[in-house]
Order: sequence, then structure tokens, then C-alpha cells
Amino acid sequence: MNRMGYGRRGPSSFNKLDSALAFREMGLKNGDAFADLGCGAGDYSLYACSITGAEGKVYAVDISEDMISGLREEIRRRNLCNIIAVESDICNSIRLSDDSVDCCLLATVMHAAKLMGNDKNLFPEIMRILRPGGCLAIIECKKEETFFGPPLSMRISPEELDGAVSPYGFKKKKCVDLGYYYMMLFSY
Repeated sequence: MNRMGYGRRGPSSFNKLDSALAFREMGLKNGDAFADLGCGAGDYSLYACSITGAEGKVYAVDISEDMISGLREEIRRRNLCNIIAVESDICNSIRLSDDSVDCCLLATVMHAAKLMGNDKNLFPEIMRILRPGGCLAIIECKKEETFFGPPLSMRISPEELDGAVSPYGFKKKKCVDLGYYYMMLFSY
């Protein structure tokens, strides 16, 4: 991986934070269904496969055909059976069934959705696919200068994030410090 955090398949924040801590805090377990929304290179999805196991399911969802294609190649290469790569615009309609997911992750996605003004459909769609009692985890860069990530003006503070998510019926559970990043956990 180079200094900018790009792996072989594309950009990812996965190796810039304590991903094991993030997944422990999410409470993901064997048999769960997990959706990595805006998965990009799919690093979080690939990691989740080892947690959800053969009884679980991981949905790696991204709008980019190139990212999904690269991820499908990696899935075949690793011979993984519990992950499905789905091409879908999460800010419009998430191509997953109602009440089909235990945990949704948005890792460094919100600043882009906010920038494009496309976040109005995102949370109702997440509520639709989450099972009652499900978890929404959102990872974003802290609102401070770093040598990577979006410009400071595009970053979202935990307070701003809570203000954007709570009106949709999600309840903030906690905020976890992940170094240059933070993760907010919401219940539904």
C-alpha cells in the first residue's frame, strides 16, 4: 500500500484505522448479514467475511462498475462464498431486500453524499434494508487537517453527523475514536 492508502484495487481507509476495533464495536458476529455501502475496493467487506462466516452474508455495494468488477475478481481469487458484490447507487436505491441486514457500514462515504446533496434517500433506504434492532456504523475522517482524505471543508463532525442521521429515526449509541477517524454507531 502506498502513502495515500490505496491498495491494489483502489482507495481505502481500512488500513489507516484500527479496523479490528471498529468491527468489535459494531458487534458483528457469525451468521450476521452485513452491508458495506459505498464499499469501494471492498476491504471492509472482505474482512467482514471472516466474522460472519459461512452462515452469514456480506453485501459489498458500490456505484462504480470498476470497483465492483475488481472486487468480484478478488472474491473469485479467494474462493469466498459468503460475499456478494452489488452494483447500486446507495443514494438512490439500495438493491437489497427489506429487513435483510443486521449491520450497515458507511466507511468514508458521507462526506461525498453530502457534497453531492444525495443523502436524502440514503437513510430511508438503510432503514428499509436493516432488520429491527440493526446497527448503522458510520466512519468518517475527523474534522482536522491531515495529509489524506477530503478537504477540511467537506469533513463532517460527529455532531453534524448525528444531526443528519437522527431525524430519520436512528438513535446514537456511541462514538468511537479510531485515530484520524471516528465511528458513530446508531441503532434502529
